Amino acid sequence: MAHLKHLLLFLSVGITVSTGIDLHKRIYGGHNCPKGEHLYYVKITAENETAGKLCGGSLIHPQWVLTAAHCWIPGMDMYAFVGIHPRPLFGINLPHHSHMKKVRVTSGVFFQDNDGLHDIMLVKLPTPSEITPVALPDCLHPPQKGDVIKVAGLGGYSVDVNNNKLADEPSHLQCANMRVVDCGRFLMATYGVYVPYWNRMCLQEPQVDTCHGDSGGGVIYNNMIYGVLSGGGNHACTRPAISVKVCSYLDWIKLTINGK
Repeated sequence: MAHLKHLLLFLSVGITVSTGIDLHKRIYGGHNCPKGEHLYYVKITAENETAGKLCGGSLIHPQWVLTAAHCWIPGMDMYAFVGIHPRPLFGINLPHHSHMKKVRVTSGVFFQDNDGLHDIMLVKLPTPSEITPVALPDCLHPPQKGDVIKVAGLGGYSVDVNNNKLADEPSHLQCANMRVVDCGRFLMATYGVYVPYWNRMCLQEPQVDTCHGDSGGGVIYNNMIYGVLSGGGNHACTRPAISVKVCSYLDWIKLTINGK
């Protein structure tokens, strides 16, 4: 578990080659998320005295966050940062940022069947949030191959000289568009969790990728959440990003958040 890699948004506006590590590459084709969008984005961290891991998540109910199961690290303290976007200017917590909270979460609800633990998880907040959740999907009209979806994350947005993704965190939530593509039959690192091929939705766009830290973030189409970011390649922009289809688990999600 110590080598879990969480996937985040990664893009770059230009290539500045140096003999060392270039820490200034920005998300390819990406941008700071508009202040009024993705307010339901939740930052998930696993922390202890010597290490920390970063993921994303989405409020789908005032008290429930949808994220990836591999973001839960046993033995580490788990936290949810609600109201992380937009961030205060210059670190000042202005009145319109008063909803920003860091809360400890003590357990996750996982989906498991005979094939194993699937890479999707629900986390319950100690108290309801006042932030409007993202809408659950219309599974009769999901995104199709070629459709443009939205992703957002706080994952690393830098690469080394060999174009390998690095762990990092931008100062603002990053947004980008990607397109739905065929997943293919390539293998993926599953971090001890399972993503059935038929439950995957894959995303790709030239010069756009997900990276370390974006796992668990939502895949948004028509202002509804249709996917949870799960995995991809370590080398930037060479393989599709993999997300878990929310529609495949919608009945379980509804039963969980309704307490049934």
